[in-house]
Amino acid sequence: MSVTIIVMLVLAILLVIFTLQNSFEITISVFMWEIQNAPMVLVLLVCILLGYLLAAIYYAPRTWNLEKKLRRSVKTEQRLENELVEIRRRQESHPEGIELDVDEEDDDSKRFFRE
Repeated sequence: MSVTIIVMLVLAILLVIFTLQNSFEITISVFMWEIQNAPMVLVLLVCILLGYLLAAIYYAPRTWNLEKKLRRSVKTEQRLENELVEIRRRQESHPEGIELDVDEEDDDSKRFFRE
């Protein structure tokens, strides 16, 4: 079995145990409203869910900007790698950067250093 499935099963079992242990009812007072006989586990889970949603909404624009910068960086990296490959290809064809005309014949008249 996958590790993810095992972790999810363990978390589900822990949630059931938590629910059974905190099944008593409480009264919630919010400003002028009063909610009576609300299950404590439901109140806790709703609070956790709201906290998650608020954090996700708060950080969503930041993650979008970071993803946009990452895409730009990847494109720039690919462009630079292509340029580097092109530069290396040019250097491999002429190791010193200068193309020399080399004849197969050893003609003494064309030698720079004459003996």
